[in-house]
Amino acid sequence: MFFCPLCTNILAIDKLNIQTAFICNTCPYQYKINMVFNKSARNNVIAVDKVLGEDEYKYASTCEKKCIKCDSNKALFMELQTRSADEPMTIFYECVLCKTNWKEN
Repeated sequence: MFFCPLCTNILAIDKLNIQTAFICNTCPYQYKINMVFNKSARNNVIAVDKVLGEDEYKYASTCEKKCIKCDSNKALFMELQTRSADEPMTIFYECVLCKTNWKEN
């Protein structure tokens, strides 16, 4: 990130005709770029962890709830406040048999 030496605002990149320049959007400052810059970056995909880890359900209560994936009628459940305080709590379930997770708002 580059800043304007006159007014200290962030400089934007502008392509003026053939030449590229850093320009300030609040004052008339321009800095013409004579060099070519190339930068490449690789994005590494990281495996997403469960929102509630395996240990989270260790102390959860069980209830009679039909699993959304298998025919089990027993699930572990936990209530968490995921939205503002005046909204109802979100209930997270985990099937006892197939370990499928789902939630109800």
